[in-house]
Amino acid sequence: MQRIFPFSRTYNFRELGGYPTQDGRQIRWHKILRSGYLTELTSSELQQLKAYGLRYVVDLRSDYEQQSWPDPTPNFLTIYSLPLYPAEGNGARLYQTLPPSDQYHDLGQIYQQAVLDRHSQKVFRQFFQILLANDQPNQSLVFHCAAGKDRTGILAILFLLLMKVPVNYIIQDYLLTNLMYQKDVDLRALDNPQDTTIQAMNFTRAEQTAVPAIQRAITDIYGSWTNFQQQILNLSTSDYQRLQDLYTIRPQN
Repeated sequence: MQRIFPFSRTYNFRELGGYPTQDGRQIRWHKILRSGYLTELTSSELQQLKAYGLRYVVDLRSDYEQQSWPDPTPNFLTIYSLPLYPAEGNGARLYQTLPPSDQYHDLGQIYQQAVLDRHSQKVFRQFFQILLANDQPNQSLVFHCAAGKDRTGILAILFLLLMKVPVNYIIQDYLLTNLMYQKDVDLRALDNPQDTTIQAMNFTRAEQTAVPAIQRAITDIYGSWTNFQQQILNLSTSDYQRLQDLYTIRPQN
């Protein structure tokens, strides 16, 4: 199966399928994908994605970004606008209550503040409800931001943690962004003068500490991943089981 889609001017478009889970399953192919901005998908690339089963797009970018670099709108796609920023601000305050040894810096700090922020958490809940609604066979969903690294990366980390993918695979997936941006990339769509936090993230390399930073913030503030899943993501045991059925499969021997 193909993990990376080598599109001409759309970067970091890739599959989350195939990663193993701790209970012997794996993430389904043709079900959930991640990407940078989609504005410059060509008509032939859109037809390729239609044949692949893509039906839903979750856009995590700000209103400014969505207006400046709009997603394509072919009639086979349903687009959900879920801007992850601007933050409400409580995440930055909660960050200060973390034990000093668990306070990460640079991207790690931004990610910790994001997973603790009330606005971001509202977006997380909406995102997982959209995943629950993506319940038809042979249909897939892509979520994206501008670079496909930070806002997209946070959601990908949360999804893979929920599906119980081992942390080393989650880090491996997250760091693939650095490989994607080694080539010549048009950076105009990554420039966001309206939000300095977003702009700073877009021009920073992915850091391996991002995943443990998120895990420690969740554990320190909420006590456990299960508490975060139930209290913040509002996912019941039956919701989790449904997501597992939709997005994972037992490999055939």
